[in-house]
Amino acid sequence: GNQSLSRADSSRAMAEGGEGGEDEIQFLRTDDEVVLQCVANIQKEQRKFCLAAEGLGNRLCFLEPTSEAKYVPPDLCICNFVLEQSLSVRALQEMLANTGENASEG
Repeated sequence: GNQSLSRADSSRAMAEGGEGGEDEIQFLRTDDEVVLQCVANIQKEQRKFCLAAEGLGNRLCFLEPTSEAKYVPPDLCICNFVLEQSLSVRALQEMLANTGENASEG
């Protein structure tokens, strides 16, 4: 799916690369907070989801729907992830792309 990153200070890094303009984020630093969002086509509708953690320090994650944010406010505090190491946006996107492909293979 289309993955986009948003940093807590609301600047954005586009997954496509090179479209974000001058304020595009190239590198994420230790202790930066990220929200990971994807867009999926479900029954011909574009639905947005954020990756959310089951609890503090818990590795189990689920998708928090954010398409209906106007009517069903998403619990965004569980969608904030704090980075333990600095890395480039591209490296993070490659990691996410790899996990997605592995999961679909079984």
